[in-house]
Amino acid sequence: MLKLKPVAAAIMAITSINAFADGSVIGEISDASGKLSGAKISIVGANFVTASDKQGKFNLSHLPPGQHTLKIDYLGYQPKEVMINVTDSQEVNLGALQLSYAADSLQEAQAIEEVVALGYMHRGNMLAMNMQKEAHNIKNILSADGIGKLPDRNAAEAVQRMPGISIERDQGEGRFVAVRGLPAQWNSTSINGDRLPTAEEETTSRAVAFDFFPTDMIEMVEVSKAITPDMEGDAIGGNVNFITSRAPDEQIFTINIAAGDSEKAQGGSQSFNVLYGDRSANGRFGYLVNATAWERDWATDNYEPRRAIDDDGIAGVHRLELRDYTGTRTTYGLNASAEYLLDNGLVFAKAMYGTLSDEETHYKHRIRFNKNRVELQEIYNELITQMHGFQIGGEHDLDLNTQLNWQLSTYENTFEYGDIPNKEDNAYYVVKFKQAVEFDDDVGQRNGSDTGSGLVYNTIDGGTDPGREIGSHLPDDWVMDPQQAILADVELYGIDVKERDKIVLQLDLTHAYDSQLELKTGFKYREKERNASFYDKFYGWNEAEYGPTPTMADIADDLGVELKDQPGRSDYLDGDMPLSYHQHFSQVIPVNDLKRWWQQNQHKLTFLPEDSQTVENGGGLNRNFDLNESHTSLYGMATYQLNDELTLLGGIRATHTDTEVDGYVAVENDSGTSVEPEKGSKKYWSVLPSLHLTYELDDLRQVRMALTRTFARPDFGQLSPGATYLEMENQLKSGNPELDPTYSNNFDLMYEHYFDNAGMFSVGYFYKQITDPVFSQTYQGSYRDQSVTVKSPLNGDDAWLHGIEFATNTSLGFISPAMENFGFSFNFTLMDSEMDIPGRGDKVKISRQADELYNFAFYFDNNDFSARVAVNHKGEYIEDHGSNTDLDTYYGDYTSVDATASYYLTDNAMVYLELNNLTDEPLEYYTGSEQRPNQIEYYGLRGQIGIKYDFF
Repeated sequence: MLKLKPVAAAIMAITSINAFADGSVIGEISDASGKLSGAKISIVGANFVTASDKQGKFNLSHLPPGQHTLKIDYLGYQPKEVMINVTDSQEVNLGALQLSYAADSLQEAQAIEEVVALGYMHRGNMLAMNMQKEAHNIKNILSADGIGKLPDRNAAEAVQRMPGISIERDQGEGRFVAVRGLPAQWNSTSINGDRLPTAEEETTSRAVAFDFFPTDMIEMVEVSKAITPDMEGDAIGGNVNFITSRAPDEQIFTINIAAGDSEKAQGGSQSFNVLYGDRSANGRFGYLVNATAWERDWATDNYEPRRAIDDDGIAGVHRLELRDYTGTRTTYGLNASAEYLLDNGLVFAKAMYGTLSDEETHYKHRIRFNKNRVELQEIYNELITQMHGFQIGGEHDLDLNTQLNWQLSTYENTFEYGDIPNKEDNAYYVVKFKQAVEFDDDVGQRNGSDTGSGLVYNTIDGGTDPGREIGSHLPDDWVMDPQQAILADVELYGIDVKERDKIVLQLDLTHAYDSQLELKTGFKYREKERNASFYDKFYGWNEAEYGPTPTMADIADDLGVELKDQPGRSDYLDGDMPLSYHQHFSQVIPVNDLKRWWQQNQHKLTFLPEDSQTVENGGGLNRNFDLNESHTSLYGMATYQLNDELTLLGGIRATHTDTEVDGYVAVENDSGTSVEPEKGSKKYWSVLPSLHLTYELDDLRQVRMALTRTFARPDFGQLSPGATYLEMENQLKSGNPELDPTYSNNFDLMYEHYFDNAGMFSVGYFYKQITDPVFSQTYQGSYRDQSVTVKSPLNGDDAWLHGIEFATNTSLGFISPAMENFGFSFNFTLMDSEMDIPGRGDKVKISRQADELYNFAFYFDNNDFSARVAVNHKGEYIEDHGSNTDLDTYYGDYTSVDATASYYLTDNAMVYLELNNLTDEPLEYYTGSEQRPNQIEYYGLRGQIGIKYDFF
């Protein structure tokens, strides 16, 4: 209770100021389709202005007694004026105020008002632009209508078309969200204002993977590029906030059913979404339930030259991996919300659940040039990510000018493998076969001579093989022989991650001091725990007890099954790459039968500790740790409307982070390896001031400026104290719990021009001065009172990033009235950055920062029929820095073309078509140059058709 005394004192102090001065007016702004956010509400002839919130509600306070004219302005709609009579210390409730779509005549306006709900593309643009226009900071908005007009199926994909936003993909689907080209972990992603816990297969970062969260559950997306003090400050690039639906004002019931197909997969896809909500007869209690299910078969063809650095510093190919993936992904989601209206506010509850299950079959053919063998890995696994959360809260009007909002939440995110090969050994299950071969004399050739390296070199490095035509260096008629391919080993790769925000408590107090000044203060507390376990176990055949190691053919005979072609073998990379690699592929044992083989033969295998990574043998310790962390934030801010043109928002946020990590270190000596527990901790305050300025040149033009300070906490894996000490080399490989957070001082300048028909364009500049970025570095340090060579993440030298953004969105009606139903949107972001890497003399770009992002869409919408073609582009970027530019690894540029169309059969029934990846754009990684590829992956065209029906 002692900790709450300052908060209670603040509440009493603020509410005592002008508690009952003047009067106020409240109401709700809507159109024929629903609530309108971002409407401008003002008093004619006086400096009283506010905007409607996400539920269309507004509160205009400190009005003097008497008669006034209240005006409502909304881009794309006719202005509305209402006469009001204000009484001192009383509240005037205007109820629902409905706006009409802008038109040239009253009769035309009435006609359009009847069908405005059908032009969802136009309405989505209007909602987004009005909210962006009336915001006090630099942000972009995407409404549910805007999401529905694009062929994007998860939360990450929904935002990729907004200015300055990019995504990272997995198997062709969006996963991580990045703002202004910065690493995903340097941005924050949240749902309903709460940053979520993370759990992902191969990363230990703080970035949240949003492929588990379907777009059907999203009401709105806010991308804030300049953070205000009432927002969490760990967002160097910005914050992406997904807002789920709240209880409706009247009964709604919507069903959405779709089916589709994928070019490379042998199966199809099915999705189902149902939305139901209602409100009690007295209007006080409302609820909403939204459930969704989406199952889709997928397949990808993957080409991966794996590289090693030779004695001359050249990256040659030591093995060529030809990967053929097939699988089934299933997404389930549930969003439920309820609220009860009090006399002076409301209380609410929200629950959410999302899961992604990916059952994956993977045939990996590996041509190992430096080992003189060919391998086949048959891989079968199920990856399961689950997120659930619960939130309760309240919004309370303490008096006419003061509001208290609170919320209490808890969230949990988990990742685990499914029951493959069984429940006890659930893991990434790999059965590997190998066959000895002799390669031709081109292996090792560079600049006309044999290097003896056993590597294949690309032509860019003086070798024999073009980057996209790396040969097998085997005879053309060679085929892997199941009679000669012996069992190499069995691998169980296990990961289990659970991160839980046990409690997230937030309190916000807002007080309108007078008609020009609004004060806001509050705090937020989060208690987090993360448990991560990892192992990579290898097993080999026990020849001493069970005789010679079996071949692939022997295992098939033992199981009583016939060898078969892998799914999609005949068209592997067909039309995508010039060489026919599949001619060398062996037939395979069906993966379900290999599950059975493990059950029947596990006792015939022996554990191979020298190849495995477990805690017991000192392997993978930096991925085995338990973390407890708390975040405590206090803030204060003020919004001051100096005059009709200028609004200032300023304040400060202070966040205390307390991290404790329990892990292990391994000490290796002549007697073997001993594993010992190790603890690390870090405490620090982050003080984050900010100032935002909005200057209205007129009703439709404004300039924004922001000066902010933000930060990013080190990733979980970087904080792990896990380490391995190699006594013979006097070397310690470890994490670093003492890492400092990365800070950024940010400057933003933006010009925005809006048009009455809900068109707009904007242009802006941003600059970020970044201190203490984290690098992996080798240095001399101390371990147990002795000097050792340490390989550990460290805070490095400063970096900077700057760029320009441009965005426009408009109908083509300004050209000719006949073009009113056509429109386009276009945005681009150009960026550059610079930082120092220890050991390199040149300046390099920030990891994962692309030089350019752009989106272009052309659409048609006549209220009955809508269609859109959209292009999304992300430029290449460095993923990892090497010792020189030729060894930097890049993510290649990516351009996708998608399309959607819809048609209203009736006022309640809409059919639609969605098409993705029309140009079959591959994902590419490379080292130094596109002529030195590391990975090229093709996904094929995907599409679905569906019907959406509104019962009310």
